[in-house]
Amino acid sequence: MHAKALRKPTISLRLPEELLKEVDDLVSRSGMKSRTEFVQRAVEAYVEDMKDTKVVMLKPWTEKRAKAAVMELLRGRSSARVSEIVESLGMDPELAFKTVEALAREGKIE
Repeated sequence: MHAKALRKPTISLRLPEELLKEVDDLVSRSGMKSRTEFVQRAVEAYVEDMKDTKVVMLKPWTEKRAKAAVMELLRGRSSARVSEIVESLGMDPELAFKTVEALAREGKIE
């Protein structure tokens, strides 16, 4: 029996039957010891891929508040990319583009 300190935490995982069949097939063909080893490797690979990914928490915006927030963000700046607006303000990209276009039509930004 393993010492308690050496044991990894256990999680429960539910998968659709078809996906589980694919996992079992890959475990068998790859020579892995178990589903657990397969899932652990898959999670490690996914975590590695996601490490540098930026997560933007989107906030609810009205059109009026979005315009005011963009104008405030641009104050004192010569320019900003829409991606910066999205990240800085937590704004949906579509709304950010619409807001920038509306402000440009109104002559408030170039």
